[in-house]
Amino acid sequence: MQTTISYPRAQSFWDNIAPKYAQKPVPDLAAYEEKLARVSSLLRSTDRVLEIGCGTGTTALRLAPCVAHMTATDLASKMIEIAQTKREKEAVTNVKFCQAEAADTVEGHPFDVITAFSLLHLIADIPRVLKSVREQLKPGGLFISKTECLQNRTFLMRALVPVLTAVGIAPRVTVLSTDDLNRLLREAGFEIEQTCYFGNNRSNPFIVARRPAF
Repeated sequence: MQTTISYPRAQSFWDNIAPKYAQKPVPDLAAYEEKLARVSSLLRSTDRVLEIGCGTGTTALRLAPCVAHMTATDLASKMIEIAQTKREKEAVTNVKFCQAEAADTVEGHPFDVITAFSLLHLIADIPRVLKSVREQLKPGGLFISKTECLQNRTFLMRALVPVLTAVGIAPRVTVLSTDDLNRLLREAGFEIEQTCYFGNNRSNPFIVARRPAF
C-alpha cells in the first residue's frame, strides 16, 4: 500500500487557517530571532536554497538577503498566495514561492541547502520526504530542520493533541522523540552535525545535518 506524504485533509486544514495564521504573532520572538541568526550563519551568498513547508513566507523572506536564490514551497495554496503578496510588498526579487508537497522534486535542484521548520512532525511518511530532500541536495549540502517532538512533552500534552485534532483545532501530527528524529535522519543517509534548542522549549530540536560529499 502506498503511504501518503501528508495526512488526509491536511491541505484543507492549512488553507482554512491561512488568513488567521498570517496574523498570529510569533510565540517566542527571541527564540525565532536566535534561530534566524543561526541559520544565517550557515548560509553563503552563493547558495541556492529550498525551504519546504514555508507557510506564509516570513522566514524565506527574512533569509533571502543571505543567499543567491530561495525557492519556498508549501502544501497549502492559500499560504502561498499570502507569501506571494508579502514578497511583492517587500519587493524581494530572489525568492520564488510555489505550491508543492513536501516530497515533490522542485525545479532548480540540486540545492546547496534545504530547510524544513516546524514541518516534519506534520508528515505521515517522513522517510519518503527525507529521501527526497537528500536526492535534491548537492553532495555535501545541508539539511536544516526544527521539529516538534511531541514524545518529549508531558503525558497531558500528548493526550491533548489528538483531542484538538479531532475537533479541527490542531493538525494531525506524527509523535516523535528526538532519538526517533535522529534515527530517521541517519537512516536517510545524513550525518548530524549540530543539535540545539532556542528559548525554553526542549521539545523542538534544531538540527543541522549534511549529505555526505561522497
